Amino acid sequence: RCVTACGRLASQHHCRGKRYVTAASSSRLFGTKRNTPGNPPGEISIYNEQTALDDIDIGRSEATISEIRNIVNYPTYDISLLLVDDEEMRQTNLDTRGIDGPTDILSFPFQDVAVEGKPGELAEPEFDIEDYYSLGDMMLDVAYVIRRCEEDRIAANGAADGGDEAAERVIVEGAENDAESDNVDDDRGVSGAMSTVYDPEERIHMLLVHGMLHLVGYDHIEDDDYDLMWRKEEEVLDLLRKKGLLR
Repeated sequence: RCVTACGRLASQHHCRGKRYVTAASSSRLFGTKRNTPGNPPGEISIYNEQTALDDIDIGRSEATISEIRNIVNYPTYDISLLLVDDEEMRQTNLDTRGIDGPTDILSFPFQDVAVEGKPGELAEPEFDIEDYYSLGDMMLDVAYVIRRCEEDRIAANGAADGGDEAAERVIVEGAENDAESDNVDDDRGVSGAMSTVYDPEERIHMLLVHGMLHLVGYDHIEDDDYDLMWRKEEEVLDLLRKKGLLR
């Protein structure tokens, strides 16, 4: 599953790629609490370290993150996204989860879930200071996403042509070569939505939904938690489609 270790991932890595940052108001030293009219939005930092997709649309990724942040009601909180290749993801996955292989997305929440809260309800920072208002970091392996798109496309075409054996072989080989994304069920939520989408960039935006819900306390370890998460994923996906941010 996505990692749930606190800490600022971006600050722990020597980011080599270009950094894209939304302009943050200079008045954010105070006034970062959510649900307070006039408080400025948090900063969105995107570090593009990957080389697998040259023409990735950073502006669209920023817009998707911003809208998801609004949907989950944390618009004044900072967030960062690292777009990486297989090797950096493999090493991070090994360091944080003990899995020696890449995966699609990892999430590193900065905030704790409220003591008696439910997913989506984070503990309010004790002090209204800018640095305390962060959802955390996400790391997304673009090369992994591209590879899975191709595997799923070949599998779907093979099944349509009656080549079930070849399609199954593609899926199994992909599972053997990569660390599996640990979604419990493949036909609901983000996993289900991605299964028939073969455009890597479109899948990236769907994975941002999954990653950001982890940042605000959703998980899929227990059945009840998973049920809450996939339902929220489908709600957010639907709202993004209505906004024109997903096809």
